[in-house]
Amino acid sequence: MLLVFFSALLLAAYAIIRYIVCSSGVRYLVDTYGMDKKKLGKLKYKDITALRKNIIQLKKKNDVFSLEELVRKYRP
Repeated sequence: MLLVFFSALLLAAYAIIRYIVCSSGVRYLVDTYGMDKKKLGKLKYKDITALRKNIIQLKKKNDVFSLEELVRKYRP
């Protein structure tokens, strides 16, 4: 019985931590690039991390036009 309680507690802690990490990624994108929070809210966790990775890659390449095209989809 105690094992079931602890496994449920660990699962809840994992879900809370994952939500916090995802919301901080959305907040970073909204604050830095002026993206719409509602449009980003429709994306899944994997999509948000992929978007951030693509933005980082384009910044390293100094490809301003591709970066603007990528970010423009999520602006209000």
